[in-house]
Amino acid sequence: MLIALDAGHGGSDPGAVYNGRREKDDNLKLAMAVGDILKNEGMDVFYTRDNDIYETPFKKATDANTTLYLLNYVRYLLRREYTLEKLSKPYQPKASEYCTELKKCYVNLIGKNEAPFNAILSKIEELMENETLDQNERVEQLVLCYKEQLCIPEVKATPQETLEERLRQAHLFFDGEQLCLKYSRARYDTVLRNALCTVYLKNVQDTTSYKLDTILNNDDDQFLANYLDALRTILEEIWKRAKLKVGNDSAGITEICEKAIELADGIIRNMSLCIVLTENENDANKLFEVLNDRALEVEDLELIKNHFYKEYCTKSSDSDGQKDIRITELDELWADKIFCGNGEFRNRLISYLTSVFFTCDKELGYKDDAKLKDAIEKNYSSKIYPVGGKAYTYENILADFNTYYAVKMILDLFEVKAQKLNEVSLKAEQERKSITYKSIHLLNALKYHAVIPALTNVIISAYAKDHSLTDSNFESSFKNYIKGLIEDKEHVKDEYKKIHQCAYMLWVAAIKGKDYVMARSIAKRIITKYGHVGFSDDNMDFQGTEISELDAELDKWLNDWTFSGSKTFAIKILLLNLLLTQRIDVPNAYKASSVTLKVAALVYNLDAGKLQLDHLEANIVNPATPQAYYLSHDSEKRQKDVNGYIGNFMILDATDNNQKNNVPLCNAMQYYSGIKTSWLIEDINSMIADPLYFDVQTNVPREEFFIERSRRLKKYFKAYLGKQLDDKTITIDF
Repeated sequence: MLIALDAGHGGSDPGAVYNGRREKDDNLKLAMAVGDILKNEGMDVFYTRDNDIYETPFKKATDANTTLYLLNYVRYLLRREYTLEKLSKPYQPKASEYCTELKKCYVNLIGKNEAPFNAILSKIEELMENETLDQNERVEQLVLCYKEQLCIPEVKATPQETLEERLRQAHLFFDGEQLCLKYSRARYDTVLRNALCTVYLKNVQDTTSYKLDTILNNDDDQFLANYLDALRTILEEIWKRAKLKVGNDSAGITEICEKAIELADGIIRNMSLCIVLTENENDANKLFEVLNDRALEVEDLELIKNHFYKEYCTKSSDSDGQKDIRITELDELWADKIFCGNGEFRNRLISYLTSVFFTCDKELGYKDDAKLKDAIEKNYSSKIYPVGGKAYTYENILADFNTYYAVKMILDLFEVKAQKLNEVSLKAEQERKSITYKSIHLLNALKYHAVIPALTNVIISAYAKDHSLTDSNFESSFKNYIKGLIEDKEHVKDEYKKIHQCAYMLWVAAIKGKDYVMARSIAKRIITKYGHVGFSDDNMDFQGTEISELDAELDKWLNDWTFSGSKTFAIKILLLNLLLTQRIDVPNAYKASSVTLKVAALVYNLDAGKLQLDHLEANIVNPATPQAYYLSHDSEKRQKDVNGYIGNFMILDATDNNQKNNVPLCNAMQYYSGIKTSWLIEDINSMIADPLYFDVQTNVPREEFFIERSRRLKKYFKAYLGKQLDDKTITIDF
């Protein structure tokens, strides 16, 4: 354990003086004596001063912040090497977790451009979906992407060339970035950046240790040298402690590195620093009463909470005693119910969604967490409760806190999670739940977080139209309301109809759109109509050119789609929904000019979360029986056709898909026994038996099979996405 002792005053600041005794001297003696006791007990001690000097509280805080920042950079370097080591092994199922943790380190250092990490995560997702690659190919592609995105240099012909390349790549990585740590002097900012660029981790030969090495000789710059010394000291100390924690002389560098990361994580996670400056003592006392002895760290959420407290304290006529009692009650609600046990993702989402409800700010983004307090102050508090205007009463602040609680309950009851998003969304599509339930899970799976507030805004405002946010039974009342919303699968209850219609528009837009832009545009329109401004009676449906634009985007990505494309998950969603429809039988339906589907008429005992997109005609040819496969003599066209025609795909349980492996289409259908009664499977079997689509002599599909099934699937997809929410049947004309 490292303990910091701060002997107050010092130097030109004597503190209190009485009969020749100075407070600064007594403080220093006491600090040094306590330090000796702690050292004898095996503790590590750090003194902010050990002689008669004076450092301002601001300087002390700056030094502490700098140390933490450098510690975080060491942690980043360790995680970068550790993650690379892990990704270099046979394909890791936790690859996304490693990269996500690395990204967390990065945003504490820079916090701006997350594109490199998002690119890596996207590549991981792509590789997981691509079932054509073997483990070595997955590793090779993933490591290549990782190195390119994080500017990790390759070893050059000579050590000097390698060092130069390291420096070039380091500056490339930091180019244009704004470091999270800022000094009052720009000179220090530049030096810090140069320090970060010039250091790297080096595996010490014939040892199980990393050392911090430098690319350039920097003896002529004392400030830079100080940073480098600090980085080395931090790494050496962390590594020494990690080795002791492992306690195994035979432990490898990867195991020690993992322990070092854990230690660094613990230090950073358990330390908080904050400088609070106030205009006068009275303000300081009030701020102290609010911030001290609370259950949560002083972070963005705490700043938001404190904003509401400040509004209540300054704009309410309650007595000081009443304010103290009620703030205590509110603090318990905030800490024990709203922001308790959520995890970082949920807390961030709660804060964001609630802020959008208060502000109705359609431009506020999910990653704008640092702006949320200011947005609430500017677009909510100052407008609704201006200074000298409407009072901000206890009922008002309770309603606002219960709004946060409402968002928390929505996420809880909808079971919105931060992991296995695609699996959860597919399961939601299969369940007999409302379109609102399915839409929220789809948006979360697609990471369209900036679209979700459209739904939370309309849900809370719809509830508030007929219910109070300050009733004593608010918790149970709102829970029942949300449960009813989720279970209203037929969308027949009047109180939920507008919510469901908004949800359906967003669900359709999310699938039809080539990206999130159209869904976000519709969400913005909803956000401006619902929220603290109330509940709109306007008809909620697609407006203007929205449908035609979405149809054009759908046509484009459907026609351009390939197996490795970005809309693979949308294909899964659509195929699953078609699987749950029932077709009104007609003769030779697989080539009929018109068919009718009953929506959500069937239920299959599927583990929807484990559904995979399966090649009907195998992607890989078994070299022992090439004659059993489509175009085995023309590998280039074969790959283009089997991966580019939607008609070559169906959804299949992961277990069945693994068993199916790479069997040719003529033998593939036996693996679809779980859904063999589906009209989708019946059509495939009918086409296999039809000489127009299948060469009955060679038992190999013709290209006409892929062309025709693709054409019909696209028609089905478009018809399904073009129906009204409450349509029970769909008729498709071919």
